[in-house]
Amino acid sequence: MFDFTNSSTIYISATEGSDAYTGFAPHPEKGGAGPLRSFRRLRELLVGMHTVGHIQPITVRIEGEHYFTETYTLGSISGGYVMRDITFEGYGDTPARLVGGRRLTGFAPDTFHGAPCISLHIPEVESGAWRFTDLYVNGQRASSARYPREGTLRAVAVERMDAQKLGDGSKWFIAHKEDLAGIDGIEDAIVSFYHYWVDEHSPVESYDPETGKLVMAYRSRFKNTVNYDKNDTSEFCYYLENIPAAFGAPNDWYLDVPRGMLYYVPEDPTVDPADLAIYAPTVEQIITVQGKPELHASGIRFRNLEFLCSRGDYASRNAMPGSDAPIENYASDAQSLFGGYGALRFKYATNCAVENCRFTALGLHAVEISHGCERVRIERSTFESLGGGGVKIFGHIAGESEENRTAYCSVIGNKITHIGRRYAAACGVLICHASYNEIADNEISYTDYSGISVGFVWGYTPTNCYGNVIRRNHVHHIGVGLLSDMAAIYLLGMQSGTVVEDNYVHDVVSGHYGGHGIYTDEGSSYVSIERNIVVNCKSNCFYQHYGIHNTVRDNIFAFGQHGVVAMGRSEGHIGVVFENNTVISAAEEPMYHSYASGGFTQALHASGNRFYHPENPDPTIFISRTPAGARKVTLAEWQQEFHMDEGSTLGLPDGFKIDYENRRLTFDK
Repeated sequence: MFDFTNSSTIYISATEGSDAYTGFAPHPEKGGAGPLRSFRRLRELLVGMHTVGHIQPITVRIEGEHYFTETYTLGSISGGYVMRDITFEGYGDTPARLVGGRRLTGFAPDTFHGAPCISLHIPEVESGAWRFTDLYVNGQRASSARYPREGTLRAVAVERMDAQKLGDGSKWFIAHKEDLAGIDGIEDAIVSFYHYWVDEHSPVESYDPETGKLVMAYRSRFKNTVNYDKNDTSEFCYYLENIPAAFGAPNDWYLDVPRGMLYYVPEDPTVDPADLAIYAPTVEQIITVQGKPELHASGIRFRNLEFLCSRGDYASRNAMPGSDAPIENYASDAQSLFGGYGALRFKYATNCAVENCRFTALGLHAVEISHGCERVRIERSTFESLGGGGVKIFGHIAGESEENRTAYCSVIGNKITHIGRRYAAACGVLICHASYNEIADNEISYTDYSGISVGFVWGYTPTNCYGNVIRRNHVHHIGVGLLSDMAAIYLLGMQSGTVVEDNYVHDVVSGHYGGHGIYTDEGSSYVSIERNIVVNCKSNCFYQHYGIHNTVRDNIFAFGQHGVVAMGRSEGHIGVVFENNTVISAAEEPMYHSYASGGFTQALHASGNRFYHPENPDPTIFISRTPAGARKVTLAEWQQEFHMDEGSTLGLPDGFKIDYENRRLTFDK
């Protein structure tokens, strides 16, 4: 019989397993051999093996669907040991699933608020022992009953009506009483709103129908205004979720907390409820791989597994950069949902991997690579229908202990799509305070905010984010017109050695402003941006806010609605060396655009570029704005008067085909 002294494979099965079995056979056999049933028993076995010195590389083969009511931690063992060299992989005829919640069964046909539906009584909800704010059906996020069904509501006033600072958020607002008249269940609802570059969400603490005062459990991160005639990014436009009167559309769900009743409208009204895979989450994180600063967990790998269902309720307690305000619960992070956790988390881990896995129907981020990690690989995996982002890599702030350093991680060959379903500000891949990472050969699409975001220090402050490589990614359909100040590929802060090359970017749409293809934001410096193709952006294909000595060459930038290439600030030094690029505009778009009142010719040093307009042989290169008015500048005038673009020409290289109407570009290359 196999045991831990002569075998390197442990089996765990949801259908045939028993914790009374040895764990060293895939199916039950005579003499007590067979697969384990629970991950609790698996941990006991692994800890026992490591403790007595049996530390051969182990493969744990997993069959079936396993449910977690608490986070499963791999790593530290008493006595100074950590787990290492363990591969977790699926086997069997159906996918092996790790579920951070419960599968709900026993639904019966019902009618709620006049809508045919199915319902289930959950005693733990009625008793107060369990509350969830996410529901997943057949691997997709169900829609919490939303009021109003379409659009948003406006407020009469907010707590801080005269707020001057961006971070002066409000804890309450005054609603138009008629908007909420006759609406039940507001105290069990979640209030949500979009502004600036974030979306904010808070449970309702209280509502007074006499005054219209609605108090949020969490303060808004940023200030709000009710000056709706200005049409700016601070407008407070809100909606409510988990409202019974709004229930009734296909895929809607509503949780009646006091009665413990769950209602759901199937998309197919003829479906047998028993055929629906309905899950409610119980944990924030399904698995955490965590070593110690002095002794990392290493060689932990996940292959051919599905991660499904985790909690998405989240309150931010992160301070605004440079803020001295007291820490409290906020309705959003300052940017990119950077404080959100991952369903699979690595901390103080080395040489770990995620390969050919599927992450779906999760509350926040799918994978989080946190402090003290090196050489963690995320490869050939699929991420979809996520409440937050795909992969978050978050290391140590400059000046912190080097034991928290995170570097040399990779995100390669993955598909990341339809993310940010609950938290729109989440990114496909987010890197903060980490260096020498590679993001390559991924397809990232249908995000509400930036596709790839690297850097988390504003201006020229020292940072540990440098030397990252972003190459050969296809990043498209980024943004849906809700959030501002975003990009398909977004960089922030000084990033010496960072390279952005050979990426294909198209179709970027922002809210009020800032829908860019490649965006070097505040302080981005010493970055190489080469051989990228960027097409059809609401704002600019390439935009630099301000920075030092970035190189932008051999790229193709086509169709930016507010100018194809733009600069935000001139600081008296070279910001961008812009050479050998092909720039294509349409309609009245200029090739270059300046958001700075004084122009940007000091910051931009351009040469050897090609400019083309499908309908204008001598297109507008720049619009010069002076007290005397605006003047369109041709290439000849640009070169003669502004001494820019030496050696640049008009025309299009061979092999290009332009679909002017649909703002598309094809080429033989």
